[in-house]
Amino acid sequence: MEQLIAEKLQQAVTKLRQLEEECMNLKVFTAEQITKWNEKIEVQKQKIQSDFKTLQRFLHEEEKSYLWKLEKEKEQTLRRLRDNEANLEQKNHELQSHILELENKCQGSAQKLLQLNGIYTEEILVSAYSRSWAVKLEQPEALSLDLHTVCNVSELYFDVKKMLRRHQVSVTLDPETAHYELILSEDRRQVIRGCPQENLDNSSRRFSALPCILGYEGFTSGKHYFEVDVGEGTGWDLGVCMENVQRDTVMPQTPQSGFWAIRRCKEGYVALTSPLTSIHLTEKPLVVGIFLDFEAGVVSFYNMTTGSHIFTFPKASFSDTLRPYFQVYLYSPLFLPPPDE
Repeated sequence: MEQLIAEKLQQAVTKLRQLEEECMNLKVFTAEQITKWNEKIEVQKQKIQSDFKTLQRFLHEEEKSYLWKLEKEKEQTLRRLRDNEANLEQKNHELQSHILELENKCQGSAQKLLQLNGIYTEEILVSAYSRSWAVKLEQPEALSLDLHTVCNVSELYFDVKKMLRRHQVSVTLDPETAHYELILSEDRRQVIRGCPQENLDNSSRRFSALPCILGYEGFTSGKHYFEVDVGEGTGWDLGVCMENVQRDTVMPQTPQSGFWAIRRCKEGYVALTSPLTSIHLTEKPLVVGIFLDFEAGVVSFYNMTTGSHIFTFPKASFSDTLRPYFQVYLYSPLFLPPPDE
C-alpha cells in the first residue's frame, strides 16, 4: 500500500512538472513576442517619421494621425500580451504550490496515513491525485503581431504629385555639355548612349571624362521640380550639380564635388554621398521626380511610379547656379517628359 501511494503521488508530480515546464516555455515565448512587437513598432515608427519628414509641412497633420494610431495599437496589443504574461505567472505559482504540497506528502510517512481511518485516508489520496490530474494549463490568447497601422505613402500618391507639380519646370538637354558618346533627340528631351559622335567641338563645357550631360535650364533660387522617365533602364545617375563642376576629369560625384545625385547600377540604388548611401526600394521606379528647394538647401528624389520618397540629401548651402545632371548608361535611354504629360 505504501509503495502504491508513493507511485501515485510521483505520477502526479511528474504530470505537474510537465505542466510547469510547458508554462515556462510559454512565458519565454510571450516575452519574445513582446520584444518582437516592440521592435516592429520601433521600425515602423522610424519609417513613418522619416517619410513624413521629407514631405515636411504638407503632410504634417497626417504624420501625427498615423503616429497616434500606431501608439494606440501598440498599447492595446502590449496590454493583452502583458495580461497573458501575468496569467502565466499566476498559473506558474499555483503549479509550484501544488507540487510542493504533493512532494511534502511523498516525503511524509505513509504509515501515518495508514494509521488514520481507512476511508479518510482513501479520500485524502483520491483528492490529491484527482486534483493533480484536474489541473489544466490554458493556452494564452493567440495574438497576431501583424501591424494594422501601416504608413503607405503610395496611398498619398496624388497629393504628393500635386504638391510637387506646383513647382514643375520644363527641362531640356544642353547639347553643348553632352559627352561625345551621347545622342540627343531633335526636341532635346531624350538621350541615349551609342557610338562616339564625330565633328564635335572641344568646348570646355562638354563632359569628356564621363558620359554625362546637363539640363539646359539653370536654377539660382526658388523651388523647382522635374521628372525623368528611366523606363526599364538598368543604370543611370540623376540629380543636380553646380554649374562649375569639373567635366574633364573623373572624380567622386558627391556634394563635396558639387553633385547631388542618386544612381542605379547592378548592385542596386545608391545616393552619391561620401561614403555611398544604399537605398532600399520595394518597387523599381520607372519615373523619378527630382525636387530642389534652393534657399532651403534641399534636394529630394521621388519614385513617381508609386508616389513614394526615395532619398533626401542632408541640407546644403548653394552658392552657384544648379543644373539638372544626368549620366547615361548603355541600353538605358533617359527621357524628360514635358510638364503636361
